[in-house]
Amino acid sequence: MKTKFKNKGFSLTEVLMAAGILCIGIMLVATMFPVGIYLTTVASERTMASIVADEAFAKIQLYGIKTSIDSNNLCLRYEDIVGTFDSNESSYPSVDPTTNIRQYYWSAMCKRIDLNANDTRYLVTVFVSRKTSPTLKYPRFYSAASSRPVTVQAYVSTVTEDANKLEVKDALLEPKKSLQKLFPPAAIIDNATGQLYRVIERDEDTTITLDRKWEGTSTSPYIWFMSPPEDEKGTEIVGKNPDVEVFQRIIRF
Repeated sequence: MKTKFKNKGFSLTEVLMAAGILCIGIMLVATMFPVGIYLTTVASERTMASIVADEAFAKIQLYGIKTSIDSNNLCLRYEDIVGTFDSNESSYPSVDPTTNIRQYYWSAMCKRIDLNANDTRYLVTVFVSRKTSPTLKYPRFYSAASSRPVTVQAYVSTVTEDANKLEVKDALLEPKKSLQKLFPPAAIIDNATGQLYRVIERDEDTTITLDRKWEGTSTSPYIWFMSPPEDEKGTEIVGKNPDVEVFQRIIRF
């Protein structure tokens, strides 16, 4: 009497289908890691930016303002109106006794709320930036490049009909460099009003699109923003916006 054996294993087709489904699942899980790392980095930097900004506002209120604000009531760099100010005070941490390496920096712009002599309130805008390499330099156009991120000025030459697109040139009228400077999502501040905007798109060589309608005036059509780093020769921009976050507060001195 012969016994018949039946094969109860999986066919090759079933094995291939299972392997394919498994591969797709592993790929989907793998794609989550870069996104997770990016979101974690962004969250960490924004948390650090809040800490740096709180220290910046405290130091600004502590050191105060030593020189008079421009009579036209425009935005001015805090370093230009504070008087004697150690540049290391604008870094975080201010002093690192072990490595002497600083990654985070802040740069502030100040504008009076009212020119009334009895009103001592100022709108203070703090740009918090991160320096990714100790060898990077940041162009300032009117003087030697800075070893730390700094605010620079650009000229608004044209406002489009929909009022959220600007044609921007730098203060030295070098439109090619302006193209390299303003990368989305750069934060900019209007020189006359102190209002903040975000660059969401760069359409042409010198045209940028803002996140909302431009409300600046023709009296002083200038903007301020953080200058991206350049190469050692100073001829090419090698990084995007160094600013991590921007904060505004009204401070009474």
